[in-house]
Amino acid sequence: MLECKATLRIKSDKLSLEEICTVMGEPSKGFTKGQEFGKAKRSRPHTQWNLEIDLGNENMQDCLMKILEIYNASELGSIRSMCDVDVFCMLSSDNGQGSFILDNRIYQKMNNAGLTVVFDFYSD
Repeated sequence: MLECKATLRIKSDKLSLEEICTVMGEPSKGFTKGQEFGKAKRSRPHTQWNLEIDLGNENMQDCLMKILEIYNASELGSIRSMCDVDVFCMLSSDNGQGSFILDNRIYQKMNNAGLTVVFDFYSD
């Protein structure tokens, strides 16, 4: 079975998590620059706001369309110059098999939005 998830990620060296939340709403996960993490109590190098979209299906295109809908409806333009934005796509296969299709429409919309897409594949 193929599992697909997409995450809208906003990273900033200048903004706090609270400032990003004011514009984007509550994240699925997030942290602020300087916050300690892990057993070694390392310091986070930047603030990050993540909104994960998991539609419970094998269709990456549906996940990306939902990300675009959220992105286009947001007021991110007011802070865009102070952060980096991308879309992280995770695909996991429990049998080493699987594929997905992204049509021309998705490429155009992601390009028009200025979004970089990162793909991460896992195979068991």
